[in-house]
Amino acid sequence: MRFLADWLADSIRFGLALTMALGAMQIPALAQSYRAALTQVAEAGQRDIADRQRIAREYYRLPPDAPPGMVLDALRRSEPANAAGLVASAEQAALLRATAERLDRTSPITRPLVALWDGLTDDRAGKPAILRRAWQDLMPAVLLSAAPASYGLGGLIIGLLLARLLIAPLVAGRARHA
Repeated sequence: MRFLADWLADSIRFGLALTMALGAMQIPALAQSYRAALTQVAEAGQRDIADRQRIAREYYRLPPDAPPGMVLDALRRSEPANAAGLVASAEQAALLRATAERLDRTSPITRPLVALWDGLTDDRAGKPAILRRAWQDLMPAVLLSAAPASYGLGGLIIGLLLARLLIAPLVAGRARHA
């Protein structure tokens, strides 16, 4: 019976440690997916802004190369809400681009933590929704580089600790009965 109990304890330790290691190795891939999603949303916003400015140039008979400030002035005179929406869209696109650039400047080891923290705590420009979408679109993969390996090792250690904590009451109870 002791053999089976030891085998079960070892299996739980190994399974939990391996699961945590592989799960932790996905964190850098999620950060990369989040960064790519930020760029995609910012680019889509920029295309929308360009289309809205083009339409306003045509409607107000502005020159095709009229600067954005001139377009906004024309909108503010007759459609202040539309002008405010255009400014808000531009600010959101700029914020998302700035966030993606900040992630690019961050060390590969800390980038996943910075990306997750940003996506979870910064509600501006729909970042939590972008992080959720990145999570939904994530294709699990085992990447072999410094960041995933570091996170994998951390997951392995945490998994072993959790397994030890899970099994400790069983082992302690068995030791008292022996």
